[in-house]
Amino acid sequence: MAVAKSYENMKIMGEPFSIDKKMYVIVQGPCKRCGGSGHYSMNANGDTTCYRCHGIGKENLQVRWYTDKQREALDRAAEKRTAAKDEERRVKFSARNAFGFGEDGYIYLVYGDNNRIQQWRDELPRLTIWYNAFFGWFIPSTREYDGLEFPEDIHFKKLDWETVRDKNDAENLQMMDNDTVRKIVESMIYEPSKSEYQGEKDTWLEHDVTIKKNIALSSIYGDSHMHIMEDDNENVYVWTTASKNLEEGKTYHIKMKVKEHKEYKGTKQTIVYYCRIK
Repeated sequence: MAVAKSYENMKIMGEPFSIDKKMYVIVQGPCKRCGGSGHYSMNANGDTTCYRCHGIGKENLQVRWYTDKQREALDRAAEKRTAAKDEERRVKFSARNAFGFGEDGYIYLVYGDNNRIQQWRDELPRLTIWYNAFFGWFIPSTREYDGLEFPEDIHFKKLDWETVRDKNDAENLQMMDNDTVRKIVESMIYEPSKSEYQGEKDTWLEHDVTIKKNIALSSIYGDSHMHIMEDDNENVYVWTTASKNLEEGKTYHIKMKVKEHKEYKGTKQTIVYYCRIK
């Protein structure tokens, strides 16, 4: 004979008894209001004594008293409920559902001018457009609604779950690693780049380069400019400096030192510093 699992560590007070052909027993456990401390927040009497247990910290409860067979059946039912909840949670938070592919099995990648996308997002119901590091901006199929119109000045591409799912996952719930997914997405939304990494770290290069973009930056350390530069072979160089503000579209002959290599939006970039304009 036994009580339910949640009461089995409590002290049994007295003998079991019958009510309407069911067996019960009194157990003593921590007060549900104060958690066993005997104190709660300030009460009407001006102190912190818990009025549920009168400061004792314990209370008596009348609970069911089961036969061994009944208790075994009770435990099996509880295990099934727990397993069902765990499975529901696992499916709900799987990559397929967490990123909004859902039963329809797709999302819309959203790309173009970042400020325009954010403006459009602010015009839509909350959480219509999501963002993460490997999809960028995207619309989950689970968040679509009737009347959603895609503006002509923003670009969209449909990404099917089949394209990014882990092919070794028999349950069709998990996604390939984030880096692989990011590269798939970049290949879909960005034009192929001819740029290749130039030089080795800490080596010097000297080229004629054209300033494709000059991006003004501001931080707690002051103002600077990020220069996106290309040589005649369309190799991309990035130089960020506070000392120069080069004109977009103009070509300069620059001696530069290689700091590192990075890939950004599918384009291989040679990050440079110590640049000397000749």
